[in-house]
Amino acid sequence: MSGGRTREAVEWPTVGLLLAFIAAWLAVVLGHESIPWWVAAPILVYLGGLWMSLGHELLHGHPTRWNWVNTTVGSLPLQLWLPFPRYKTWHVLHHQADLTDPIDDPESYYVQPDTWRRAGRLRRRWMLVLRTLPGRLTFGVLRGIPRFWWRELPHLRTPAVALQWGFHLVLATAFGWWLFGVVGVSPWLYVPAFVLGGSACTQLRSFLEHCAVPEGTRSAVVKAGPVMSLLFLNNNLHHTHHALPDLAWYRIPAAHTELGSDAIAAAGAGLYTGGYLEVWRRFAFHPFCQPDHPLSPGARPYGSRGID
Repeated sequence: MSGGRTREAVEWPTVGLLLAFIAAWLAVVLGHESIPWWVAAPILVYLGGLWMSLGHELLHGHPTRWNWVNTTVGSLPLQLWLPFPRYKTWHVLHHQADLTDPIDDPESYYVQPDTWRRAGRLRRRWMLVLRTLPGRLTFGVLRGIPRFWWRELPHLRTPAVALQWGFHLVLATAFGWWLFGVVGVSPWLYVPAFVLGGSACTQLRSFLEHCAVPEGTRSAVVKAGPVMSLLFLNNNLHHTHHALPDLAWYRIPAAHTELGSDAIAAAGAGLYTGGYLEVWRRFAFHPFCQPDHPLSPGARPYGSRGID
């Protein structure tokens, strides 16, 4: 099995991609005065999404065997709002969780059945909007960042967490001073494009990567072309990632075939052979799934639609 191979001390394809990313990011940032905003913005969106994907790769122990090296790179505050150690903590819990469970899984987008029952009609409609792709890419991003901060507040009582946040805030402040004050990049370009746009890319990938199906895998597969596969570092083949979470991004496609993940996903959370255009066509105006977790006690039946 591909996941059983011995990990190299240094995974050079990932190192090369990191260097290429840094070169591209610096080219846009340092050359911002000579690049029209309408050219720079989509490039920054893509780079922001790629940086989030690289962060995901780093927290899974790549590209070196030395955690301090991976953590140092991941802690670069390019996204401004997200401390890498906290991202890593929550994501590791996600891999250990009962996937999609709104209590156990910190990355679940489902709500508990009681929350759904107590919600009024207007709030239920809002939950359904967030289950459409446009809702997830807009309101989901603008809502998700402050919700992450809010979830962090109780944990600040823990000295180690407070130290991680303090270190990140110092780095982010110094980075912001250099980027906006010294280099002169407009925050009205960088924040909407790299920060929010990059986060939206992650929201696109995660939109339907997990589904609370009654049987089979809860991790889906979206077949994508080279541009989107690179953006997501092959995590659109999400069943394979969860089956072999320590596998480097460039080894996922071969392992995906070896595992037969397409068939497994098709019998469970879903197989989308038309890529993200298919995802858009199917869920631009229709919710991906019910907001209330159908596998929890007292839930509506799986596949329930509407607000009643």
